Amino acid sequence: MPGGGIHHPRSVFALKTPSRRKIERTQALRTQWTSSDRLLGKRSCYTQFGLSMAYVPTMAAGVVAVGGFSAPIRDPYQAVMELLIFPSAVALVVAFAALHAYAPAPKKTLSLSALVLVALMAGITMCVHVIVLTVGRQANEATLPGFEMLFSWTWPSMIYALDIVAWDFCLGVALLLAAAVFSGSRLAVWVRRGLIISGLLCLGGLLGAVLGDMNVRNIGVLGYAFVLPVVMLQMRRLFAATPATDDRAAAGPGQRTEAFRSRWPSQARQDNQDART
Repeated sequence: MPGGGIHHPRSVFALKTPSRRKIERTQALRTQWTSSDRLLGKRSCYTQFGLSMAYVPTMAAGVVAVGGFSAPIRDPYQAVMELLIFPSAVALVVAFAALHAYAPAPKKTLSLSALVLVALMAGITMCVHVIVLTVGRQANEATLPGFEMLFSWTWPSMIYALDIVAWDFCLGVALLLAAAVFSGSRLAVWVRRGLIISGLLCLGGLLGAVLGDMNVRNIGVLGYAFVLPVVMLQMRRLFAATPATDDRAAAGPGQRTEAFRSRWPSQARQDNQDART
């Protein structure tokens, strides 16, 4: 070839630039909030609320049975509480997965971080309660050295410390991250404030471990056992009121609700332009 150079066709080596339509389609997939996401979010929030309504009276009855917060709760109340933890933790993970699907694109990193921390919390606490329900009940307390330090709910103990890390630290930080996802409507602001309050209370429970005072640690219990269930109920209402992306495809310009227009303002602007023309 002239000049002694080797010419390679540009079509072989040139990098293809994605079209704008492909980029927009990919971005749309990243921000999908489907009707399935909405349904799972609603059901998981309601499940977590319902399980909390069973957990709190059981805990109260156990506290009364032992004469106050100074002594650990005994069976059968403790066993029931242990068993309720498993579906409650799973419901929280599913709810935060729905929250991640719900989150707008600029907030996806926050919602994903919250989901990872909640999943970590669920894994830690389920391992703790499996150990308590099996090994803790079958091991011989008299012959196993350090039994109290390993398997009891009397501070200090290993399982107690792990459970505090799970519910007070991991969940507390996750709730604060999740709070940043919500904005706009009055209900969304209510959910955000509730998550912040619950998260701060959970983190406040860490002081109990630092001070060696489990009465102080009950600040965290107030956050996740009392405040959080109410917030989850409100989050369910918000999920139910938020239109899904498949609703967007099905609804015509004349059928779109105000909630739909607030969710997709660009589509609302397009509808207004079409109406003027």
